Amino acid sequence: MEGNLKINISETNRGKEQIIIDRKFKYNFSKLKKDNTKIYRCTEYKTLNKCKSFIILNYNKEILNYESSHNHHGNEINTSKSLIKHKIKDEIKKSLIPSDTKSKGIFDKISQEIGYICPEYKTIKTQIIRYKNKQLFPNIKAFDEAPNESEYNKTIRAKLFMENKHIFADGTFLIAPTNSYQVFITRTYVTELNCFYTTSMSILKNKEQTTYEILINEIKKKIQLNIIQILISQKKFFIVILKKEYLMQLLMTKKNKLCYKEVKDHNVLNTYYKAIFNLCFINIKYIPDIFNKIKISCKRYESTCSQFLNFLYYFEKTFLNIYIIKYWNYYNNIDHITNNASESYNSYLKNLFVKKPSFYKLVNTIQFEESISYYDYQMRIKGIWRKKGRISERVDEINILVEYYKNMEAELKNIGCSKNDIIENWFNCLIRLNNKIINFNKSK
Repeated sequence: MEGNLKINISETNRGKEQIIIDRKFKYNFSKLKKDNTKIYRCTEYKTLNKCKSFIILNYNKEILNYESSHNHHGNEINTSKSLIKHKIKDEIKKSLIPSDTKSKGIFDKISQEIGYICPEYKTIKTQIIRYKNKQLFPNIKAFDEAPNESEYNKTIRAKLFMENKHIFADGTFLIAPTNSYQVFITRTYVTELNCFYTTSMSILKNKEQTTYEILINEIKKKIQLNIIQILISQKKFFIVILKKEYLMQLLMTKKNKLCYKEVKDHNVLNTYYKAIFNLCFINIKYIPDIFNKIKISCKRYESTCSQFLNFLYYFEKTFLNIYIIKYWNYYNNIDHITNNASESYNSYLKNLFVKKPSFYKLVNTIQFEESISYYDYQMRIKGIWRKKGRISERVDEINILVEYYKNMEAELKNIGCSKNDIIENWFNCLIRLNNKIINFNKSK
């Protein structure tokens, strides 16, 4: 009986070895014994059927033992589908350029070999396309072998990294290749040209903290962090420098939404609520004192604002104790208060692809976009193209207001005023900033 068995080698959707007997029954790998023989169990073993059938093969795929008793019927259509998918995948693996493989042509050829019991191409098309998109470069066998850095315009990128102090960093899932997790992009703002230029793109294979730590260390090698301001959103566990974009995101929590319902119709509490968002613009030295002033004032309304008080305790624990204040404060450098430069570029890249790209398509597109960016930079730096004019923004209004209160602080110190007077000065600034930020948010 065993000598008449027809054995075919296939694989599961997850790439594990699978044995097909007589094109009716499928067996998945179960266990490797000490003598290097392999046990395969019927795929119905873990279903309600609890099929007890198994087969034991040696290294040469010769049958050593076969329990052929099944408590279910064989499925020739299903086994044929597995076989044909496996053969098509093999042809894709052998191809020098997997993305250019004509899987329909391979199917037509293989289906004739299989015979009349063969599934339609449309029943396996999606899985084949997904598999094709997951293939790496022809000379790369594993993700870890992917090149660390492109040589394309490396000199210009290094110059932009080192000579400009504003670097915006953000990750996007929208264009990540199908076998990766995220594309992380850094963009540099060149002040004299009033333009943003992409300085690095990194493809991340997972969301582990160590992956982001390696990424940040690589970026650190190319820039001097002591003179560079980095705006990073979304990456809670590896923030290099927190800025208001991230502060705003963390504040938009469930606690925030609950407390907003309490304060929205209360003039005093609503003013304090808005003021919390503006702490990032005032003098770091007085933020703890001003926060305590707000908290003490709010305790007078404890019976009606319990959620808001919980929110204040959360803010104090997170942003005054856990995070270092200077990491999310703009006081000495109010040039950019959002990460919109990165977000808009991510949206632009998304529109270049109808669906998630393969590695090939992503790299080719990025290189083309990079060449356009390089050409733009050369034309503007040489003066052939006109430099972009700076558009007056709410940021300028905020800057003017903060500078006014900086000067007020200096005058108060000159005339010998107490610390409480200076705290009151910055508290007034905080309240006046409310209107600036509200208008700024509406204008975006």
